[in-house]
Amino acid sequence: LMSAKSRRKGAGGEREFLSFLEGHLPSFCFQRNYDQAALGGSDLIGLPNISLEIKRYKVGNVHRREWWQQSCDNAEKESLIPMLAYRFDRSDWQTVVPLQWMANEIVDNPREMIACMPASYWIEEVKKRL
Repeated sequence: LMSAKSRRKGAGGEREFLSFLEGHLPSFCFQRNYDQAALGGSDLIGLPNISLEIKRYKVGNVHRREWWQQSCDNAEKESLIPMLAYRFDRSDWQTVVPLQWMANEIVDNPREMIACMPASYWIEEVKKRL
């Protein structure tokens, strides 16, 4: 079970990334998914066809495999495309997406072939597809 401190950090990370999205895509309406703790699913709602998983941790330099698996599991339940955004303390937001999405192909196996990039690059790719 998560400690209160890690839940607060997670919620803070979700709010922080929500603010990032609102700043770059002001015509969209984003919100936190308050049911996700109990029912699973995306952390943030509002990007068409995309399931967003948000992670915020103290130290590290690359995403953990289980974060991506969780992102894929949640996306599968909702028939959405998985996207993972994560940030470590004193670092910029990073993202993980299916390689097929980056290649503008149908995403049929997101788990194994991935593309990792700064969120600033990812948001430009999202804008091209909206």
